[in-house]
Amino acid sequence: MIRRILGLTAVAALVMFCVVQDRVTAAGASRYALEALAAIDHHQPVAPIDSVMRPAVRRSVKLGLASASLVLAAGFGTAAIVSRVRRG
Repeated sequence: MIRRILGLTAVAALVMFCVVQDRVTAAGASRYALEALAAIDHHQPVAPIDSVMRPAVRRSVKLGLASASLVLAAGFGTAAIVSRVRRG
């Protein structure tokens, strides 16, 4: 039972990291596209993609890790509670 909880927790944490990282990175790409279109409309040079995407990717990894950590903490806490209840 405990191994199953820990295994599912690991899978859930990985999925959480991937989803959050993907969504935040996609938001950065959308932001870059909007900024590029605005620059083109105003006849200004388009900023390099790295100026937007590097911070977006950095933020996406941080938020993904934070989200996955919360899932791991909840899963490990649940496993600890279950193991104590089963013993006691």
